[in-house]
Amino acid sequence: MILEYGDVSKVQGLPWYMLELRSEKTIESTMRRVGKALNGIFRHDPIEIFIPVIKRDLDVFEMSTGPYVFVRSNNFNALLRLKSVTGVVSLVTEGDTNRPNKAIAVEDDYVQGLIKQAEEEHRKRVVGIEVGSFVRILNGETRDFCGEVEIIGDGKAVIRVTLRTKSILLETPVRNLLNLSHVPKEQRVYYYSPLVENLFRDNPETATAMIEEDLHLDESVPMPEHTEEPPVEEPKKHSRQRTVTALVKKLVLIEGLHTPMEVAKAVVKALHNKEIKAPKNLFIVYCIIKDRLRQDYFAKIDPSLSNYRDVIKKYGKDYKFSAQQIAKLDPDLDIPVNTTEICKDGRSREARQKTKSKIQPASEVKKLAAKAKPEPKKKKKTPHDKCGECLHERKQHKLSPKGAWMRCTGISDHDIHPWVKAKGSGPCWCKRFKEKEK
Repeated sequence: MILEYGDVSKVQGLPWYMLELRSEKTIESTMRRVGKALNGIFRHDPIEIFIPVIKRDLDVFEMSTGPYVFVRSNNFNALLRLKSVTGVVSLVTEGDTNRPNKAIAVEDDYVQGLIKQAEEEHRKRVVGIEVGSFVRILNGETRDFCGEVEIIGDGKAVIRVTLRTKSILLETPVRNLLNLSHVPKEQRVYYYSPLVENLFRDNPETATAMIEEDLHLDESVPMPEHTEEPPVEEPKKHSRQRTVTALVKKLVLIEGLHTPMEVAKAVVKALHNKEIKAPKNLFIVYCIIKDRLRQDYFAKIDPSLSNYRDVIKKYGKDYKFSAQQIAKLDPDLDIPVNTTEICKDGRSREARQKTKSKIQPASEVKKLAAKAKPEPKKKKKTPHDKCGECLHERKQHKLSPKGAWMRCTGISDHDIHPWVKAKGSGPCWCKRFKEKEK
């Protein structure tokens, strides 16, 4: 079995690496998880995985190399990320060092020999399958069910699986079958397994009677009576493909309509015939048409067109249209141009705006805002500003190491204010430069 992802022609001739799985009992489930994770791990890089399966049967998935599969890709780092999948250990390395640079590379010639051997075993598995053969289905919805071949040809076979109350006819490739023609006819039930084989070996006298009723279709079982019920009218459902957006994209990308009014005519016609879901108003149709035209057509020609106004400036007024023009295409369409929104209290948007205008007109609000005086800006302090406590200038105070204004000691006597001298105090009682609140 070979799993391929991406363009595997890029990895032809590259060496393989052995990938160790956690258990031989969970090989199939692990490889299913690996297959689902390839898209997220490798993205645009190819990978080829060879699973040397030699035996498939009921709950049996046996490989010739034990819990090891072979992988190769042109992105070695992505191969290392396979160990993030549950059930995968890592790439096999020299001396179990688990170092990426010690990963053991296997020559392509050796792996190709294993592939030929596995293909030969696969061909042997279907040898002898013919009309009337008892087979097991290996994959699909009826996996592990057993039945008889009724028709075979062109690599496909029709299998009849006989259950208790019905029989199933299934068409499947011959390679999806396991030949069980060696099973005796008295054991050929749809659930044949080693348990049935052991039952006949341990209790040969009673085993035949125990499964006899499962060998043939029981036609005596009454079928449930079918009573016709009156049809229930269900609300009409619209899928995502029956919307205005999906139709406009189809018209622009597939049918090649690039004039807005031509697209609008096709949309209005579909709305009239109820082929698509009707929007709340035609302004929505107008917005969808101009957005899809810009994104799906004009932006691919000129990526600098950031909005539909640029399209009109560049390509002319032929591309200018409005929701009112769309409404004139079919006056009987019964879809408003704009939808009037209703408030929670039942008033329309227009009524709400009128109420607001009565309370406070917008023009008066602007006049009042213009008359309002701006708040005076705080005046920046200069070195010549007075202290407010000692009546000294700011530059006469000492500075702390952090730059704060401190006690103004050390000032010569002639610099002291006359009012301070009159009080008979020391040089200055001010502790720091701080304006007093008046």
